[in-house]
Amino acid sequence: RQFESTIQDDVVVMSELRKLCWNGVPPVHRAQAWKIMLGYVPVNSSRRCTTIDRKRAEYREAIRQHYDIDDDTRTLQEQETLRQVLVDVPRTAPEVGLFRNDRIRRSLSRLLYIWAMRHPASSYVQGINDLATPLIIVFLGEYFPGRDVMDGSIMKEVS
Repeated sequence: RQFESTIQDDVVVMSELRKLCWNGVPPVHRAQAWKIMLGYVPVNSSRRCTTIDRKRAEYREAIRQHYDIDDDTRTLQEQETLRQVLVDVPRTAPEVGLFRNDRIRRSLSRLLYIWAMRHPASSYVQGINDLATPLIIVFLGEYFPGRDVMDGSIMKEVS
């Protein structure tokens, strides 16, 4: 109940949310708590929808600009980054059915490559794919409450 009231406040008090999260977040509140804690959505609930819309539009533009392009327009470094991403994605949590799904693999490839293009100082290094896995599981789970998304069977329900 504390999580629910804290997360649903008009303005989330970060110190209070951090304290609540310290010993773990109930699965039903995990995605929303993580989004707030990671700064993906603002603490002000009235600004969340517009923020998410803006970030999704920025991501779609980044895909258009960096990912959905011909290889011959990429620099050698960009080609190498994409090659490394495409090598690592099939190695990502192979024991988890979700990460054997082609659609998830394509999404993960885009995510990792776009992240590398937007963070040129660190670029892509092996292991970043493993950092993305819990985020994908938790954030996908938000749309399938009470379901096990890890086996990948939910992907049959996604259009």
